[in-house]
Amino acid sequence: MQPRPPRPADPPAIDWERLFDAHAARLVLYARQWLADRASAEDAVQGGFVRFIRACRIRAATDSATNADVPLLFTAVRSEAIDIAKRSSRRRAREQRAAVDDAWWSDDPLVCHERQGAVRAALESLPIEQREVVVLRVWGGLTYADIARTLETNENTVVARCRRALATLERVLPEVCREPLS
Repeated sequence: MQPRPPRPADPPAIDWERLFDAHAARLVLYARQWLADRASAEDAVQGGFVRFIRACRIRAATDSATNADVPLLFTAVRSEAIDIAKRSSRRRAREQRAAVDDAWWSDDPLVCHERQGAVRAALESLPIEQREVVVLRVWGGLTYADIARTLETNENTVVARCRRALATLERVLPEVCREPLS
């Protein structure tokens, strides 16, 4: 019987907390190159650490992962920051497309801004239950049944909330803003 070959030594354990403490501030500053606010940059650092840890675990099967892999950590944070920036940009574009309805908003930016402000103020004056139903119905395009399922409530309750909200909006909104609600 042949003796077993010696087992390779386990890679040294990485002290993740110490690594985070040592590099987090620099990584946030680095992530800010792609992201406008600190909160998003901090999210990118956290996401980058997750990517880094996964990469180290995959590599640990063949190589040894060490605390010296800081360039890989910066690469992971960079990738995460760029991904967050792309998602944010796509979300803003979707929100802008959803907010613009040619039959509803004027071509004149000043009139459009005034209408948006009036509608926003009127919506904010509604109770949250009514506001939610109106937004889902008018701008979301959902049916009363869909809204009832979304809010986990009775369809008659949804209809009543919507009617009360629309009646309130008709009273509060200027004439030029009422057409799209009917």
